[in-house]
Amino acid sequence: MRSRTKTLLAITATAAFGVVMLRASRADAAPCTSLGSIPIVFIENGDTQEPLVKLLGQALVKSATPVRIVYKNRRTCDLALDMYTPNKMVNDAIAIRYIPTPAENPAWDPSQPPPTCEADATSGNTIDLGIGATFLSSCTNLPAKPADLSVTAGPVQSYGFIVPKASSQVAMTAEEGYFAYGWADGTGSAQPWTDQALRFSRGPTASTALTCAAAIGLKASQLKGTVPPNNTSTEVLTAVKNSATPEATIGLMGTEVYDQHRGDVKLLAFQGFKQLYAYYPDKTAASFDKQNVRDGHYLPWAPTPYITRVDGSGKAVNPNVQRIIDLVLGDRVDPDVNGLEQVIASGLVPECAMGVQREFDGGNLSLYSPPESCACYFESKVPQSQKTCKVCTTDGECSGGKCRRNVCEAK
Repeated sequence: MRSRTKTLLAITATAAFGVVMLRASRADAAPCTSLGSIPIVFIENGDTQEPLVKLLGQALVKSATPVRIVYKNRRTCDLALDMYTPNKMVNDAIAIRYIPTPAENPAWDPSQPPPTCEADATSGNTIDLGIGATFLSSCTNLPAKPADLSVTAGPVQSYGFIVPKASSQVAMTAEEGYFAYGWADGTGSAQPWTDQALRFSRGPTASTALTCAAAIGLKASQLKGTVPPNNTSTEVLTAVKNSATPEATIGLMGTEVYDQHRGDVKLLAFQGFKQLYAYYPDKTAASFDKQNVRDGHYLPWAPTPYITRVDGSGKAVNPNVQRIIDLVLGDRVDPDVNGLEQVIASGLVPECAMGVQREFDGGNLSLYSPPESCACYFESKVPQSQKTCKVCTTDGECSGGKCRRNVCEAK
């Protein structure tokens, strides 16, 4: 009777987050390696990177030279440890998902959860690529990086603090964040976020916790509040959205997840230490241009590290992994796959559109001039864009600028 009571209590507690902790892999799921003849790239990625994985995965599986992505959401420091050790992708409570072909599921699109498959039951599957979402220097659990492992800085991921739609709050200072998340109930005061049960956070190995904590002067391990049962962005979103006490509720969130749910929650403007004003990551609360991330006004952000094994020439051992990295960085455009468009559509900022840089989570910013700017191209591709770039085929048409991707860039 006692064990049954505990089970019921566990289900009741997790129901508040819209989940029940069950083994994610289904007994009837096929082995991932039996999905067909299309080459597979096994990826572990932070859940903030799942929108890009799905968008790019759909384009790749439909391309003339198809590649299938099989992926598993993992917290940044945990997936990095898997790559450093190395560990295999195995069956556990976190679902392994694959991008279906149009023949397998013609109705599937990236707004839907992909189907699941099973890792090799005996030894698991080699992880070809890890995609984190913050500086790996923030991960305290990593050994020395193996010589054959490469870490490439990918697109920039921004983060923020969300509140329910019914909350009257519109902004938060770093000092308020420090007292709201750095102190337990009754020992810190940052009105109205004083109830620890309504301050939703992520575990200390998640990029969302690492970068948000750095922005408010804390370590991820110092964050107080409520970590949902499965420690996912989706659970935080659900808890904040459905809170019966909206004024006291707050949560941490990657902005590309927020961008897909702007009708459900609000993102607070953020005022960092020594800043005079609070800023949204975008120019306005309604735009998607990440202007204030790109020019240094909005502070909670970090690059996404792409981790893979490389050969003596520095290229990925798996050529399909190199293809993915090159597509994401914009160093390659296939006739039927434009990785940079997928990056922008997922809410990330390509490095070529950034005007600032930093060396570690929470570090000072410095000016950055990308070798080949894509700023105009980026601004013209974000949702609701009103930016018009001059179309070109040669540099001579760009009044001293450069012609890239058939548009004129300032430099």
